[in-house]
Amino acid sequence: MNAINDVFPDSPQRFCLRHIYANFQSAGFRGEELKKHLDQAAYSFTKSGHEKGMENLKKESFEAWQWLSQIPDHTWARYKMDTVCKTDLVVNNLSEVFNMMILDVRNKPIRTMLEGIRTKLMIKFQKTREKTESCRWEITPTYSEILEEGKKWAKYCDAYMAGPGIWQVTSSSENTYCVNLNNHTCDCRRWDMTAVPCSHSIAAMQKVKLHPEDFVNDFFKKPMYCETYKHIIFPVPGPDHWPHTPGHDISPPVFKEKKGKKQTARRKGVFEVPAKKDTSRIGTVTCSNCKKQGHRFSNCGDPLKPKFQMRMNKHQVI
Repeated sequence: MNAINDVFPDSPQRFCLRHIYANFQSAGFRGEELKKHLDQAAYSFTKSGHEKGMENLKKESFEAWQWLSQIPDHTWARYKMDTVCKTDLVVNNLSEVFNMMILDVRNKPIRTMLEGIRTKLMIKFQKTREKTESCRWEITPTYSEILEEGKKWAKYCDAYMAGPGIWQVTSSSENTYCVNLNNHTCDCRRWDMTAVPCSHSIAAMQKVKLHPEDFVNDFFKKPMYCETYKHIIFPVPGPDHWPHTPGHDISPPVFKEKKGKKQTARRKGVFEVPAKKDTSRIGTVTCSNCKKQGHRFSNCGDPLKPKFQMRMNKHQVI
């Protein structure tokens, strides 16, 4: 971490909550109640929600509260994270997904590994470009689903204008927030962090017949998405076509095969919950909409949740 701070002194750093919790358990603080209070303190967008989680943790275990308090809030608690980087992630799932993608090449020799990663990215970029040519959405699917969820809860909010672009919004839980449509902010901090309007701001927009889609940051819209993948990763000729250079060839290091089966799977933590066994061939399909078994959400008879409705419409706003 010291090296990262030296190279990127102005870049805020975040810690992965999953790894913090693993260390939390290793320090001797285990139990569902402790985890619940830790999650509340980490996932809350507001200072009051964070402090409530920390206070409950302190009541449950003073030693656990003392241990967690040693970690700076801005590295793991949403309420204090910077809003420049428009994401509310508190875990490093992005790097874990990339790690899974390169799983079959990461243990190979360095040249083979880099060539494997380059080929994978070349194929992914091209497939993404082809997909964006035929897709009908204007906001990336994940964030269009988040926006639709916000619209669902907006109808339970009461919005009152206080001035040009400034609104007082009361949610169904009787909490009151100040929304500034001009600055794209809300006291709940969800809009500030994610750059996608929250339910409180959507309630204010609907009062003056504004479209929430217009307030989503350009970063999550189709033009920027296409811009991200527009660069072509060109093929690289094989070793037979490489130019010869003066000097001696560099021989690869000598590998000594160890006895026994090679360790490829990640070693689980002592207190980590074992992964569920793959029962896809013998298990029953469970609907992600109504949680009943025997059908999928596409054939569900209950009203679809907003995110599943968006998937049925191929994320096209109707």
